[in-house]
Amino acid sequence: MKNSSAFKMVAGFMLLFVFVGAILFAAGNGSVTPPPAETAAENLQTQAPETPAATPSEKPAETKVPETAVPETPSKAADLPDIDLNSWEFKLVNAENSIADYAPPELSPAENGQQFDSRAIDALNSFIAAAREQGLSVFLSSTYRDFATQKYLYNRKVAEYGEQTAKTIVAPPGTSEHQLGLAADITDKRYEYKNAQLENTALYKWMSANCQDYGFIVRYPKDKTEVTGIMYEPWHFRYVGIPAAKYIMEKGICLEEFLELYK
Repeated sequence: MKNSSAFKMVAGFMLLFVFVGAILFAAGNGSVTPPPAETAAENLQTQAPETPAATPSEKPAETKVPETAVPETPSKAADLPDIDLNSWEFKLVNAENSIADYAPPELSPAENGQQFDSRAIDALNSFIAAAREQGLSVFLSSTYRDFATQKYLYNRKVAEYGEQTAKTIVAPPGTSEHQLGLAADITDKRYEYKNAQLENTALYKWMSANCQDYGFIVRYPKDKTEVTGIMYEPWHFRYVGIPAAKYIMEKGICLEEFLELYK
């Protein structure tokens, strides 16, 4: 009996030993399937704190840059008077544009034994009369001069100053506006000298400010001697008609510059 009990006890231990060994053997060979591991994605999701969704930043308001107005460039002749350049009142006479022995088709008598182109005599008379209505003392010094008279005056200045200086004082024959019959030298009776000081007289101030209303211009302005080739003459007025005269005087240009605008 004792032997039988001992045998069963030994057999039980052996079975237990085999069973435990089998389990350990299986565990070593990976036969036992461990519980499923969390996926990397699940891990990250679990571990990483939730980041609030980024709120898209508002687009900054566009700053409107005020447009700079580009001034419209008018065409060269946009505001020029509509005139016929071939008309008699626009005949250009200067050192480069000789009229040789030209004479006006008809002359009319003017004050002081003078003569003026018949087509412009009324304008001259109105100009002088308007100045006198202002209480000004007008002296019509010189108007039309023919070729022979101009030649005489020019040669006299050449003898006095030499040719270079003379032609800036008196135009050579054939290049004087007085030969056109459209130019008038007007001075104050109280100041009959033809020099730059005449601009200080009340007569010149009024006439230079109003001449365009009668179709006249200051033909040889102070700042245009390089263009005209003639010294400043605040006594010399030239008839060109009212539309052209207004444009020339308002723009502060001379006749040469005015005619050039039409080319």
